[in-house]
Amino acid sequence: MSTIDTIRRSGGAESHAARSQNSGLLHTASALIGWFGNAMTKRRTRMHLSELSNDLLNDVGIEPAEARREIKRFFWD
Repeated sequence: MSTIDTIRRSGGAESHAARSQNSGLLHTASALIGWFGNAMTKRRTRMHLSELSNDLLNDVGIEPAEARREIKRFFWD
């Protein structure tokens, strides 16, 4: 029996369980990466907001006080 045949024969339930566990880990990692990307987008957007003058804020319909509150929020918020 070759090594490949041995691997194929032993690949039953253990292999399925390992794939299931790996799939769960991949889903968790994907969710974490998505959350982190979203948090960084919020951070970057708030940084850009902090660079706008009061006149520009008024042009887009945002009160300066509202912009300051938004800028002070944490990146995960």
